[in-house]
Amino acid sequence: MIPIFIALLHEFKLLERVTQTNNVLLLIIILSYILVGWSGMNRNGFINQLIKNFFRISPKENDFNESLKINFGSSFLLFLNLFISLNCCFFLLVKNYFSFWDALIVSLVTSVIFLSLQQIGYRFVLLLTGNLDVSAGITTINRNTWQFGGVLILIFATIWTLNIKQYETMSYSFLILLFLLLTLRIIKGIYFSYKKRIKWYYFILYLCTLEITPAFIYLKTAFMYFQMKM
Repeated sequence: MIPIFIALLHEFKLLERVTQTNNVLLLIIILSYILVGWSGMNRNGFINQLIKNFFRISPKENDFNESLKINFGSSFLLFLNLFISLNCCFFLLVKNYFSFWDALIVSLVTSVIFLSLQQIGYRFVLLLTGNLDVSAGITTINRNTWQFGGVLILIFATIWTLNIKQYETMSYSFLILLFLLLTLRIIKGIYFSYKKRIKWYYFILYLCTLEITPAFIYLKTAFMYFQMKM
């Protein structure tokens, strides 16, 4: 009787811990929804604007200027949402392999590295070409992709938290979503650089250093993850 009681008590503690983790994640996710709502406060058609900018590929400057209607304050709140949502998903991805605090640190570090790589690309283009128009275009492409991309990741984090037992399916889906977002950003960057007639050696250096290499590292990491799961 005592061993059965101890086993039940252990299971109760595990269930309680999972429930507490879910509650914390849900609170954080609600905070992100508040940030997204706050960023679009008093702005009609805000989400529609994000969606249009997300899918826009045209390299015309007047098209890019339309995205500047999203002011710095709104952009900052959307970036905070992206950071928080990424952290939630990375935490859910690694939580089975680490303790709570270790998983939290791993998710924070991974998110910082991932977002840092997304921020240095257009600065590198400016350093190489000295062309402010090209740098501004790449900056806008990057911003447009991840502003609405952060909303998509937030929605996915919500679904994952509410279906936390579906670990394998949700983890694969998250990696695929991240890959699709990266691919879209790369395609838009390539198209814009081509239309701007960036010198081919600058273009290849930029493409290999700041687009293909991070994507390759991501694919290598994902492949190792899949192998570990098989």
